[in-house]
Amino acid sequence: MQFKIRQRETPSIEITPLIDVVFLLLLFFMVSTEFSARPGLMINLPEIKTGKPVTTAVKLEVSVTSAGDIYINGEPVAEKNLKSVLKKAARNPESTVIVLSADKSVPHGRIVSMMDIMRSLGLKKVVIAARWEKEPQVR
Repeated sequence: MQFKIRQRETPSIEITPLIDVVFLLLLFFMVSTEFSARPGLMINLPEIKTGKPVTTAVKLEVSVTSAGDIYINGEPVAEKNLKSVLKKAARNPESTVIVLSADKSVPHGRIVSMMDIMRSLGLKKVVIAARWEKEPQVR
């Protein structure tokens, strides 16, 4: 008795369901992710009544917390390394704007010494951050 030899079909992988699953996973992770630029620093800014927001392409954020910790664009920096880190971060001092946000309990002399370091590096566009004071409600 002679049996017929069957030709096997080459297996193929259907990628359409795979693409659907990957797309659904991507959509799930995008929707469930919390969008935040970076963890916030606990800084209690002083209040002002006038002023306008700073909009520029080259901006460095220098923050000083009430404990005296210094952060540049959210990265902690030791005070002794402040000058070298600022020099490295501000490649073009003429067009770089420094936004200095310090807790209102930070001594004035500390802020002045930081501004002096910035001035010595040629960083002349220094803006001190504050938050707008809430207007009292008139009844």
